[in-house]
Amino acid sequence: MKLIRACSLFALFLSLWACGTRMPDANPVSYADLVNPFIGTDFTGNTYPGAQAPFGMVQLSPDNGLPGWDRISGYFYPDSTIAGFSHTHLSGTGAGDLYDISFMPVTLPYREAEAPLGIHSMFSHSEESASAGYYQVRLKDYNINVELTATERCGIQRYTFPEADAAVFLNLRKAMNWDFTNDSHVEAVDSVTIQGYRFSDGWARGQRVYFRTRFSKPFISMQLDTAAVLKDGRRIGTSVVARFDFKTKAGEQILVSTAISGVSMEGAARNLATEVPEDDFDKYLAATRKAWDKHLAQIEITCDDPDEKAKFYTALYHSMLAPTVYCDVDGAYYGPDRKIHQALGWTNYSTFSLWDTYRAAHPLYTFIAPERVNDMVKSFLAFYEQNERLPVWNFYGSETDMMIGYHAAAVIADAYLKGIGDF
Repeated sequence: MKLIRACSLFALFLSLWACGTRMPDANPVSYADLVNPFIGTDFTGNTYPGAQAPFGMVQLSPDNGLPGWDRISGYFYPDSTIAGFSHTHLSGTGAGDLYDISFMPVTLPYREAEAPLGIHSMFSHSEESASAGYYQVRLKDYNINVELTATERCGIQRYTFPEADAAVFLNLRKAMNWDFTNDSHVEAVDSVTIQGYRFSDGWARGQRVYFRTRFSKPFISMQLDTAAVLKDGRRIGTSVVARFDFKTKAGEQILVSTAISGVSMEGAARNLATEVPEDDFDKYLAATRKAWDKHLAQIEITCDDPDEKAKFYTALYHSMLAPTVYCDVDGAYYGPDRKIHQALGWTNYSTFSLWDTYRAAHPLYTFIAPERVNDMVKSFLAFYEQNERLPVWNFYGSETDMMIGYHAAAVIADAYLKGIGDF
């Protein structure tokens, strides 16, 4: 299995050599706008174009709705359908998993195909755009404009509706590629708030994603379509598709703000209350763009070719999609021993594709994000305490044992010899 991130880093350093470097100006340009998130979404790049904060736990991105090697990230540029916007994705991998907590806005009657596509809409690339921390598309079948942004632990969606009887589907049954739904749950907290969870097996074994969602407008009704999940002839859980009905005016906007947690619904509620307390899409978009500008400004190139600039900053952007934050705002996280642990005074990270990243990405982080390197090494050591060995290729509290080698040791040694951290 091969990560496109390795190729992106090679392109990054080639761009540095070709265009030159200098110290950042006092008033730098918007680096977020220099990023083209569609790079890598065709052929076997397996990247996603959706919204994410730097190293964020949420990767809110569109899914075409079909499985397959070309759609491991959920999105394949030649496709013409969108079947949901889910909150977790993998960038550049050769194994398909995640796609958790998938929402889909529609107007009635909605368009549905046979499985695996299901409820969907056609879309056109001419009505789609993306930059670092932002994604937008118009769903042609419903004339709904969808915009996405994200904080570290929350995804914020803004739907602009026509005048219609409308609905928003939440599909916790959805599973693609290596993923399999074991159990799921949705409950209403009040007229604008829901919470629940999705447990699954796939590349990450025993994965748990809890969520809390707040709508900016009360839903008229909530309907649940449930089905038994069977494995080896035995019921192991329930799959759920929830529908939330609205009546919308032309141009009316509804925000859907969702926090995720690997710990509990209560943890997701704290994440939402802390990171997204208000229904203000533009506020969180501006904050995420500012975070990307700060991270991308660590390296500035002088170059007259806009395509070369886009390649460079997109490669740098891709290098900061993973590893990912993997703990709640209070430091709680789900460990490989299937227990809840607490990161006190540091941030726990996951999604370590170490056989791909130990040579170039991790040494790069020692220069552009040394404080994160310290916490990444602490995450390694905590993983060792809970799993009796350093991580090989871990994410969502699970060791996948993908690929060979013990590359965490090299990352630790590199940080130690550079005098980084207090581990």
